[in-house]
Amino acid sequence: MEKAIIIYGSSTGNTEKLAQILAKDLEQRFTVTLKDVVDAQPKDMVANDLIVLGSSTWSDGELQEDFQDFYDEMTSVDLKGKKAAVFGTGDSSWDEFCGAVDILEQKVKEVNGQIIIPGFKWDGDLSEQAAAEIIEWGKNLN
Repeated sequence: MEKAIIIYGSSTGNTEKLAQILAKDLEQRFTVTLKDVVDAQPKDMVANDLIVLGSSTWSDGELQEDFQDFYDEMTSVDLKGKKAAVFGTGDSSWDEFCGAVDILEQKVKEVNGQIIIPGFKWDGDLSEQAAAEIIEWGKNLN
């Protein structure tokens, strides 16, 4: 079975909950590792077939604070041949809605990873609809 890793940064718990929902669903097709970004290192991504990064967006389109060091250190890995996707939560009242998703997608491309589907962006607090939609999004991760 292929291996997947989900690395998330979450301040309010919304992105963490989405990561948990997604991990549970992906376990049907992958051996899944779920890590809070504070417990992860970029090299953790290399041994996986699928890399999924999740970050909430703060202020004017910024990464979740715990994600910054990980992001900076991502230049130390080469993700050539690795499939990747990004999800996140945000607030659409800001101009840079879910800007962290865009930032992480760009960084994955810079280190040669392949973004296989457009990022999943959720506005506001979690709901049953959010859970259903991230599971639907996750069906395209293969």
